Amino acid sequence: MIYIFGYGSLIDADCRQCTFPGEHAYAARLHGYQRYWSGLKSADDRSAVVITPDNNASVNGVLIPFDESFLPELDKREEDYDRVLLDVSQLDLLDTLPKPAVKIYTYVAKEYWHPQSNSPILQSYLDVCLRGCLAVNEQYAREFLLSTNYWVSHWLDDRHQPIYPRAINMDALALEQIDSILNDMAHLADYNPVAQG
Repeated sequence: MIYIFGYGSLIDADCRQCTFPGEHAYAARLHGYQRYWSGLKSADDRSAVVITPDNNASVNGVLIPFDESFLPELDKREEDYDRVLLDVSQLDLLDTLPKPAVKIYTYVAKEYWHPQSNSPILQSYLDVCLRGCLAVNEQYAREFLLSTNYWVSHWLDDRHQPIYPRAINMDALALEQIDSILNDMAHLADYNPVAQG
């Protein structure tokens, strides 16, 4: 079985459906990589999360069973990233996989830089990532926030008019839970999303 390790918006089931018919995803932690917020060359109006090699770090995400025929479409979606082959020994499997992994791919940043005023962290994108984590549990959402670097003041609250194209079906209860978690994270106390102008 082929799997993709998703560590950003691909954690979220609704978001995965926008690109390919995703089956159930399985919680996992990838060792040897650090997650960052970064601007994107292909979308200069926003930042996204990226990962880069770092032997002292790990990131949580999900393993998604995947039909290799969808790889060209996923490669297109992830054009700012290089697809790399992982070894199962790099992962802690937090769920039982339905079939053993033959190949596991993920996407690694080609380059990365701090979000800027013209490429901010979008609340709508963060909401999608955290909704996916909350489908695992609340602690998983907290781990996502703690294991992501480059939090900056360039953070835009675009919930009412989402800029992120795959911000769909967000319900009020999920948003309330997300806000509660964000307000409780000490390392984010100095950063608040700025209202859309």
